[in-house]
Amino acid sequence: MPTFLAPLPNIPPRIAMNDELRTGWVSPLCMVCAHLRRNAESPACDAFPEGIPASILAGGRHVDSYPGDRGMGFRKLSGDPSFFVAGSHPGTLFRVTAAGSYERYVPILDLWELDNQFIGYVLSVPLTIRAIDPAGAGAFIDSARICLESMNPCMREVRRMMYLSSHGEKTE
Repeated sequence: MPTFLAPLPNIPPRIAMNDELRTGWVSPLCMVCAHLRRNAESPACDAFPEGIPASILAGGRHVDSYPGDRGMGFRKLSGDPSFFVAGSHPGTLFRVTAAGSYERYVPILDLWELDNQFIGYVLSVPLTIRAIDPAGAGAFIDSARICLESMNPCMREVRRMMYLSSHGEKTE
């Protein structure tokens, strides 16, 4: 589990690069990127050896070409999803895919939803973000399912319809 340290100036708190690092934060996308220089004094990677740009450190997705990236974009360490929880209990569960997208678990629908915009917002505010393993993600989902199943069916349907309506989807 990563250690949380003081953030760099003007950059919201993120996940510390490693236990030896004294300063600097990176986004979850950077944490699971093969190019990250994990033993660097400040956030750096193969694409940005002199320092990762603030917009990427603050959660910007580096999946396409970026000025000065020397032709290197995001490449995930593993093909498996990497799970993170943002905020306090219960928090928001999300995962980083091999394609560099953020997917958020939506408890009221009991499904994963591609949601780079929402996660971009989560990453822009000073919430604690912690990595969890697949078992931790499974426990989070199981807890959400238990809560969903214990909810009054009418209330559950109202909440589901409100969620869908807020995302511009038609409800019946």
